[in-house]
Amino acid sequence: MKELEIQFSTEPALFGSLTIPDGNSEGPRPTVLILSGSGPLNRDGNGKGKQRFDLYNQLAAYLTEKGFVTFRYDKRGTGKSEGRLTYTGFWDLVHDGKRAVEMLKKHECVDENQLFILGHSEGGLLAPKIGEGEQIAGFLFVASAESLQHSLEFQREQIVSGLKELAGFKGKLIRLFKIDQKAAKQGKAFDKKVEATSKDILWHQGIKIPAKWFREHYQHDFYESLREIDCPVLAVTGAKDVQSNPAKVFEMGDYLSGELDAKIIANMNHMLRDQQEEADIMKLKKVYKGAGGNPLSKEFLEVVERWLSDHVRTK
Repeated sequence: MKELEIQFSTEPALFGSLTIPDGNSEGPRPTVLILSGSGPLNRDGNGKGKQRFDLYNQLAAYLTEKGFVTFRYDKRGTGKSEGRLTYTGFWDLVHDGKRAVEMLKKHECVDENQLFILGHSEGGLLAPKIGEGEQIAGFLFVASAESLQHSLEFQREQIVSGLKELAGFKGKLIRLFKIDQKAAKQGKAFDKKVEATSKDILWHQGIKIPAKWFREHYQHDFYESLREIDCPVLAVTGAKDVQSNPAKVFEMGDYLSGELDAKIIANMNHMLRDQQEEADIMKLKKVYKGAGGNPLSKEFLEVVERWLSDHVRTK
């Protein structure tokens, strides 16, 4: 495949990679815009330092081999893109995604009538607003079927449950000092603190928090934005996703005007990898360690490619 680096925004300067099928660079083709998940992830889905997930470069390579043009980009403050991610809110990220759509619709290799938006994790929460007012051929929500607030509640419930179930001396200490109960209260206290401030950032328990990002996500009605979608939708996630409730993919049909294909892939986790270990949020760091060295779930890739191919309109 051919890969081109493109600057698609000036304020701030944002950069991404356009991949074009080898031997098919002439003429417009169906295109997939890939929106990344939360955190300081670059166009490949990798964080700072040694944190490697290689999510979006692997996904782009697979889809391009199947004949699709793809575009993925560095978020603000990551890779070659300028800006400070800590001060970036929900609507800033929507703005950036819209600039990507504008660029793609003008590019000679992109069929503007066959533009799909694929959002992974937070990318799915941004997708409806990024595609609003545009002619989008279809949306793909990957590991993303509920609001950020509901995802956090899902994670917190698992953490509290995990603390209660800890065995041995650690478990006894947790129950003695009621750490599980304190953990539940801390989550609610954090939410109130974020919603009460008008600052872009705040310090919470010694950690710098992107308050603007949390607050704008909390204020945005993700489910209402789904009602504006009238094109085909694929919602796919893994049964071992502990960061966003897998069962919610089937509930998206309650909000959408268009058709929904919902799929849960056995043994796949939030990082789109097959996972043999039991789904346990308390062991997340261990499970994700070295994830970038593993291929994306074969079943996931096949589901995405098959759905895209089925929804490409013939001329």
